[in-house]
Amino acid sequence: MKLTIVSPQHEHEYTVRWIEAQTPMGALIIQPDHAPIIMSLSAGSDFSFVLESTDEKRVIHLERPGFLEITRKGAMALIGQDEK
Repeated sequence: MKLTIVSPQHEHEYTVRWIEAQTPMGALIIQPDHAPIIMSLSAGSDFSFVLESTDEKRVIHLERPGFLEITRKGAMALIGQDEK
């Protein structure tokens, strides 16, 4: 599944196995072919994903709220800070 992360400074694309997103309604795990949805991401939470090629888990701590759009083919995260 393709994940595109867009911040004010950069845009990065990854191929991932899954995504974990913290929303105001709770945590969600998104896997390939997930039903399409748009959700807000909670400030002060972690946004994480696992790279398909290496099984490396990456975590981005969200200092500000963001948004995540899920389609059948992938996901796009809009975050208000650069990745660290």
